[in-house]
Amino acid sequence: LFQPKTLEQRSLVQPNLNAWKTLASTFWVFCGGWLIFWPLCPMMDKSYKEYRLPFLAWYPYNTQTSPQYEFTYLHQFVSINCISLVNVNIDTLIAGLNMYIGAQFDILCDDIRHLHDGSKDSLAEARQKLKECVKHHREILKFAEYANNFYNWPVFLQIFVGGICIGFSLFQMTVVVPFSAEFYSFLTYSFAIIVQVFMYCWFGNEIEVKSSKLSYAAFESDWTNLSPEVKKILIIFTLNVQKPLKVSAFGLFYLSLETFMKILRTAWSYFTLLRQVNLRKQ
Repeated sequence: LFQPKTLEQRSLVQPNLNAWKTLASTFWVFCGGWLIFWPLCPMMDKSYKEYRLPFLAWYPYNTQTSPQYEFTYLHQFVSINCISLVNVNIDTLIAGLNMYIGAQFDILCDDIRHLHDGSKDSLAEARQKLKECVKHHREILKFAEYANNFYNWPVFLQIFVGGICIGFSLFQMTVVVPFSAEFYSFLTYSFAIIVQVFMYCWFGNEIEVKSSKLSYAAFESDWTNLSPEVKKILIIFTLNVQKPLKVSAFGLFYLSLETFMKILRTAWSYFTLLRQVNLRKQ
């Protein structure tokens, strides 16, 4: 039911897949950049001579001696790589689920537009095709609900702290040595968070936009030649799809470009606040 039925539908789905691949690859690049600069900061600025670790942490042993320092350093480096790998895969999976839902609305719109091609045989099949479209729409909504329940918590937490993380990282860039390893680590981290939140919001926004096109697809079909019975079913279906589908995090934050812009404005507010407080202290 969810598979493209024609080459034209495959061509409709392909841009969605390409957009997801592009954003996922960009996300991987920035995360990889952060994993290069931040864990290796002590080596790049030679602070490892002072037994500085990539991350501040308490250990039940002395990390200021060798070989405890080297083993602890390796532990932190491997751990942050594993955690980052898991996080990136979860984030790209969530974006992929939303991309898939949006692609299904593209396929459904195309099916509705081609309910009737003008022949008598097609007129007889239109009723069955419309029933399949109704079933397809129900299955899309069901899948979207399952997916939304799956990623409620990750998306909620990321949107809630995304603005804080971006603002804090931008502030840190102004207090560390310019163009140092720490500077680039905060730079790549900021871009990684921005791309992460953008993936959520972009594909969530695509779901809303594409689901709103269902009623227009019904008008674009050759509905004037349909039988009265099929017309009634089409009218009822059109009325049911008037309200576009919106995905959210517990109904508190809708995944849309508007939400993305709000997060960026929040991040800038945190940045300016921290900057002003720091300047007053100086």
